[in-house]
Amino acid sequence: MIEQNILISVVMPVYNAEKYLDEAIQSILNQTYKNFEFIIINDGSTDKSLKIIESYAKEDSRIILVSRENRGLVYSLNEGIEKAKGKYIARMDADDISLSHRFEEQIVLMESNKLDICGSHYLLVDQNNNINGLNITPLSHEMCFLSLAAKVPFAHPSVMMRKGFLTKHNLLYGQSQYTIAEDFDLWMRMYEHGAKFGNVNDILLRYRILDNSLSKVNSVGLARDTKKMLNTFLKKNKDKLFNILENLPQGLNSEEKALVVRTVYKLLVKNCNLSSIRFLKLIDNKTVVCTVLSEMVNR
Repeated sequence: MIEQNILISVVMPVYNAEKYLDEAIQSILNQTYKNFEFIIINDGSTDKSLKIIESYAKEDSRIILVSRENRGLVYSLNEGIEKAKGKYIARMDADDISLSHRFEEQIVLMESNKLDICGSHYLLVDQNNNINGLNITPLSHEMCFLSLAAKVPFAHPSVMMRKGFLTKHNLLYGQSQYTIAEDFDLWMRMYEHGAKFGNVNDILLRYRILDNSLSKVNSVGLARDTKKMLNTFLKKNKDKLFNILENLPQGLNSEEKALVVRTVYKLLVKNCNLSSIRFLKLIDNKTVVCTVLSEMVNR
């Protein structure tokens, strides 16, 4: 049974997002789970973003508007976390769309499994809301751990985090050298402090991919930082990775199967450990071939 009295703090930085801002805000206000505060940080927008936010703030008292000069994404995210009063912090971006049952499903999983961070599967959409892909995520804590050695386990705007965990361990964005991949860096540091990970087995977000999105503009630096973090994690956690591979459950989803192959491939390349090939016995040949080819191309 969902606890309707749990407060969620939604944190959404905004910078010149007028084209998609209405959809993003409405997708939060239309959530089936109603007990939330909506912290919207206007990070020095020069378009009509502020006027759009102000119009919604007049109609819904759950919206908390912060408007100031531009200080960047990391500063805005940390400002939102520090202002948050909720038990959980839900991330949101100003050009994405949260499906109406997102909060309801995430809070149920987080409460029942005592998770510290939770994401979901998500659709990839373009500027016209055309669907260009579906990203399946690893579900269990163990498979999310495996993902940390191979690829990012969450879409940043899909995550919900336990505020108390961040506060207890003094965790914020941008506290290391990896300031471009600030989300993946935070997930890594959360794991190091014992965070429990998971993803809802449902599609809860429409993740918009645009030519001018930060992930594309900073793609070279993002790839560089992510690769360094993946390699460091693999080196530090080789024994734990082997233990998970030794005890793989039945019924892995498509992403989890690919993660197994990616991890084995990395163990082979980095450690020349031929014995790790045995972990591929549960994986179909098509997944093995396609994933290995993808890894070889992206090395």
